[in-house]
Amino acid sequence: MKKFILMFATLCLITFSANSQTKKGTVLLGAGSQFSETEWTDWSITPRVGYFIQDGLAIGAEIHFDTDDEYFPAFAGYLTPSATSPSGFVVTGEHADYTLTNNARMFGVFARYYAARNLFMEVSLNSGTTQTERWAEDVPVFDINGNVSEEDMVLQTRTQSSHVRFGMGYTLVWREHFAVEPFVHLDLIVDGEAVTPAQEDPILGTTVGMMGSETTDLSGSEFIAGINFSLFF
Repeated sequence: MKKFILMFATLCLITFSANSQTKKGTVLLGAGSQFSETEWTDWSITPRVGYFIQDGLAIGAEIHFDTDDEYFPAFAGYLTPSATSPSGFVVTGEHADYTLTNNARMFGVFARYYAARNLFMEVSLNSGTTQTERWAEDVPVFDINGNVSEEDMVLQTRTQSSHVRFGMGYTLVWREHFAVEPFVHLDLIVDGEAVTPAQEDPILGTTVGMMGSETTDLSGSEFIAGINFSLFF
């Protein structure tokens, strides 16, 4: 019985009403990340700042920048047995040194309304771009005369998308000013595409890689879940 009372008291302390934190003039500082359909090693934190323009209603902005470069030194390859080679072996897996660059940029605005005590509704608009690179082997290469060969190279994919999100969450307050906020959103991609450009000769300015760029439409919708960590003051 004593353990039950202690657990109940602790729960009440953690989840007491957020009313005092959502008064007009309160500043909200937070950072959050979605975790649905995302490995924990790929979580990215998005900082946000808001201001309560009236009791229970806040507006704000969020911004996210992330850059990750990974360098791979040159590799001489493996000796692989081959019945067709005079020496009985062929070299496989060799490559020159290369660097893969991945980055993301996002900016958005949001509005939050507390519908009942700790329960809030939220809508946000944001736009972002990403650049993702990968190492590809035996890519068809076309020279200016239309001749084809195969080369290993870094391929780059760029995405641009605009999102409208509708969602709800719950504010779990700890020691008056700190809160943990699990949430779920419906994410609508109203305008988005992924483009893998053709490779171009930096001197001639002509296409020497894949025959042309590839574009994929990203428009659609999905439910995402995540968590925010917020400060109210």
